Amino acid sequence: MARAGAFSANFDPAVLDEFRSFCSERGEKYTKVLEQLAIAYLRSKGEVLSGAAEVPVPTPQTSGSQPTTTKSTITGNQDLLDRLNKLEENDEFNAETFETIFKRLEVVEKKTKSGKFQ
Repeated sequence: MARAGAFSANFDPAVLDEFRSFCSERGEKYTKVLEQLAIAYLRSKGEVLSGAAEVPVPTPQTSGSQPTTTKSTITGNQDLLDRLNKLEENDEFNAETFETIFKRLEVVEKKTKSGKFQ
């Protein structure tokens, strides 16, 4: 016999996996979300799902579809953008620095009549 409060259901494994992942990304326990859904269903006497039969149930994502965007993906993308911006700033700084160095070198070569001014 199952313990009191135990829950068992025959979910489509792909749907359950996607639901668990979605809840996890939001920092929620999927069993607590299911409990809240059950409470909403009971309080509304089933009306919370009225018309739900007309709305197609989304299919779980497969390997060929777009991946879900997670907080870690967003954070990772932002980190990459920040690093790219920093590299671009460094590149601009380096270009300005080299330009200054080449101008100064040209002045020195002119005065010493060396390099291309021989």
